[in-house]
Amino acid sequence: MQLILWLCLAIIGIAILLEICARIYHRLHFRLPFHSKVIGEYPYRSFIEKVPPPLYYRFKKGFKSPKVNINRFYCRGPEPAPDGEKNRIMVIGESNFFGAKLKKEKHLWSIKLEKILKNYGYGNWEVLNAGNPTYNTFQHHYLFENSLKDAKPRILLIEIGGNDVSQAWMFGSKWKPGEPWPWEFIMALERKSPWWNKILANFCLYFFIRRSMTERKPFPHLDDQFQWDRCIEAIGESYKKIVEIGHNIGAHIVIINYAVAYDLNLSSLDKRRLSTIQANWESFIKGKAIYDYKFFDFLRDKLSKELQIPYIDLNEIFHNHPKRFELFIDLVHFNERGMDLVAKTIYNEINKLGWWDIK
Repeated sequence: MQLILWLCLAIIGIAILLEICARIYHRLHFRLPFHSKVIGEYPYRSFIEKVPPPLYYRFKKGFKSPKVNINRFYCRGPEPAPDGEKNRIMVIGESNFFGAKLKKEKHLWSIKLEKILKNYGYGNWEVLNAGNPTYNTFQHHYLFENSLKDAKPRILLIEIGGNDVSQAWMFGSKWKPGEPWPWEFIMALERKSPWWNKILANFCLYFFIRRSMTERKPFPHLDDQFQWDRCIEAIGESYKKIVEIGHNIGAHIVIINYAVAYDLNLSSLDKRRLSTIQANWESFIKGKAIYDYKFFDFLRDKLSKELQIPYIDLNEIFHNHPKRFELFIDLVHFNERGMDLVAKTIYNEINKLGWWDIK
């Protein structure tokens, strides 16, 4: 019996020593501390329902769970105050603003932004997170025109178009503007791992073991006939329609882009750091990364100037952050630390415009 006890203690001691060595190696090799790889697993089929075209699917109004809550405006987060009681800022965005893979809803940028506003004496504001991981710009425009505009936001930030670019790149010659992701693709976003994986994902040693034994497949790429010009034209039209509706309800409007963990001129160290976020990062961005940056250029240099509305370059702010590679869950989705930066950035940029003081 005593031998078994000593054997167990020895195994535990060796495991602790190996974990310490793994964390030291991680910091030396990647120049980054190890962070838990546990992610939030989202049961999309529980809070997304099928509806007639052109939306095809929509969040379930009033859905409540420990991980995801959908309010009366089909936005993620707590139920807003009665209409007219508070000023509202709304962000129409995609999966990164929705908070895909985030472990706890309380870490959302929108909830953090409300806390910042209260701390600075702007408790008369509330935040509506209209991020949606499933919509292209046509669907976003339709939902805003037929539902979201009823929230009457005083400030409107628009961060959409990334899904359009991804769809057009994936489907190539088969892509058509406004067509939704297939329902099967949406349901495939669900992640479910066993309980033991959730425990082991907190350990650096398991991180190295798992990455050597598994490989995540990249999104399929139908053909190389990317209809870039047609895609950008469709995105621009949706933006213009949303902006027109926003101006008609008296909203102050800003374009904000999404942020990605990669850039077009990666150093050897940056490549190693990217691999801590997602081991097969190269296969995911191969051929597509350049279009993400072309899209950012389009928003900044053409669309925001054409529409005469301000532009917030969120990607530049993330890339200039000294802990850039510690802000992402994967190549495009923010972790809790990234959500902090999103909330602070939106507060600071809107503050520069003087809009928190509008009556």
